[in-house]
Amino acid sequence: MMQSLREQSGKWFIKILFVAIIASFGIWGIGDVVRSYGALRPIATIGKHSISYEEFSSALQKEITRLQHISKGQVTPAQLKQMGIHAHVLDQLIDQAALELEIKKLNLVVSDSLVRNQIHTIPHFQQNGVFDKNLFSGLLRHNNISEKQFIDDMRKSLLTQQLITPLIIGGNLPKTYKELLLKALTEEKVFTVVSVPLSKIKLKSVPTEEELRLSYNQNKAQYLVSEFRKALVVLLDVKTLIKDVALTPEEVKEEYEKHIESYTVPEKRNVVRLSYPSMALAEDALTRANAGRPIRAITRDVDGGEFTDLGLIEKNQIPESARDVVFSLELGKTSSIVNADGVFSIYHIAKIEPSITKKLDEVRSQIEEALRFQKSGDYIQELKNKIDDAIAGGVKLADVAKEFKLTIQELSGFDAQGLDEAGKPVLDTLPLEARKSIVEQAFNLSEGTESPISDVDNLSFIVRVEKITPAAVPEFEVIRDKVLNDVTNQKKLEEAAKLADDMTKESKSLADLTKFANKNGLSLTSNHTLSRFDMGEKSGLKDESTKALLASFSPDLVTKMFQLGLEQSVYGATKDGFSIVMLQRVNPYIYDEKKATNFYASIDQMSNKILSALLVDSFRFNHKVSINQETMNHVMSQE
Repeated sequence: MMQSLREQSGKWFIKILFVAIIASFGIWGIGDVVRSYGALRPIATIGKHSISYEEFSSALQKEITRLQHISKGQVTPAQLKQMGIHAHVLDQLIDQAALELEIKKLNLVVSDSLVRNQIHTIPHFQQNGVFDKNLFSGLLRHNNISEKQFIDDMRKSLLTQQLITPLIIGGNLPKTYKELLLKALTEEKVFTVVSVPLSKIKLKSVPTEEELRLSYNQNKAQYLVSEFRKALVVLLDVKTLIKDVALTPEEVKEEYEKHIESYTVPEKRNVVRLSYPSMALAEDALTRANAGRPIRAITRDVDGGEFTDLGLIEKNQIPESARDVVFSLELGKTSSIVNADGVFSIYHIAKIEPSITKKLDEVRSQIEEALRFQKSGDYIQELKNKIDDAIAGGVKLADVAKEFKLTIQELSGFDAQGLDEAGKPVLDTLPLEARKSIVEQAFNLSEGTESPISDVDNLSFIVRVEKITPAAVPEFEVIRDKVLNDVTNQKKLEEAAKLADDMTKESKSLADLTKFANKNGLSLTSNHTLSRFDMGEKSGLKDESTKALLASFSPDLVTKMFQLGLEQSVYGATKDGFSIVMLQRVNPYIYDEKKATNFYASIDQMSNKILSALLVDSFRFNHKVSINQETMNHVMSQE
């Protein structure tokens, strides 16, 4: 039969038959299996190692969750996608795979005891400096990590250190170079500055009419006035509208009783603990406690004990092994001995704060707000339908807003960036995304038309474009004063640049610079002390005048001024003209051991990071990397 099929496979009717069979798969619902085949293929391979669809998707979701937690929800998954998080996560997985291949190639191993000891040294898993198994397990559960997964990750981390550390030893900068770098960055240079602001430049003649018109014609693009739109915006704010949602007392009471545990403050107890390394010592201590001996006194009676005041805590804050025992005790009583990994403890109750449940009247407003929000969906949708019907019936937007008690704002004019004629944002009391959406809708409408009801950030809106003023260049006569100001400033700028250039060339000493500054009526200030460290964002500069000067300097001027020799000068553009800077003196270098130690550590950390990245890149180069872009695109479309 198979031979017959082979012989007939080239015939046209056999081909039609296969097409029909494949088409029937789709009809029977097997199309999902065929389409999902791409998801079963590895998203990338490096050497013989494959990165599966599931592995990548899981890593991607974890990274998105982590970044959202760090940003407190300010960054959305869509924004992370735009920033290239998919490629970043895949790159990390490929790097990890490259490391694992190298580790396997070199037959590197770490013992179970080394992994265990490393985990025991982590402060988060310690109670009073001793590893606490219950604390360890609790923290893993809280972070949704299994013990096996954590141990595997720790083993991988130790193996990576074993691979990388020997290769980067000796890669740090020699101390001599670090000392030179520290000196260059911290050495204080003292500058004299002469400011040449445009306000000090006096032109010999005013620009002629011909010059103004020529400048206007040559620079029309800079006088282009953006398209402006006048609009009405009607706002449906969910938080405001839900106040009209009706509630019955029975609904409120039912909601209160349904979630009463959330209005309950759990019982708290002031607990003290006495721990011993052996059962015999713990039994001796317990006997004394039951006889009425104070716990603190017992620490003196029975040597080797460790006293800990756990403070006022809830039940879930006690190690699981002692939780039920401690919270079943009466006030002033001491527990039986609790054995936790070879540590024998007794617990004593010094104080009890009973559980308290808030009364309905205390939380009524909170419950009502939550219930109204839950019921707001149907209410808001019904309101939207009524608004749609009113507009479709020819009712003016302003009258619709009045009828349904909605907020309406008249915007006299704004451009595509949402700025008015003064350059200020319109609707600046609304969230940014809402403002952007309203402006975008407005610029997609024709004059005299309104948008459908749109939703963004718990806010619904309708925008109507009343008038469109197209983008245009105003006539010369309309903006003549602006053209005059621009031409005048340009001429002043040219004169200021020439003056600054002449003074820089002719000043061979501080005395020369002072003489030329006085001759031209310019301001000269001295003793501006700066180091290259002061150029950073976290500058420690205390002198306000130096701070102000530095803020006005261009990056190019700052770079050049630190390259000057004694009594050499350079000039550069500032916010209001030009400045001439001369190196006045260099202060003697003072070595600070604490600063040096911190700086050297930072340099070593930086170089280790760079060397590690270069090593991982070399490992990747040793193995062929292949990325399945089709599967990658499939994952991106699903997220």
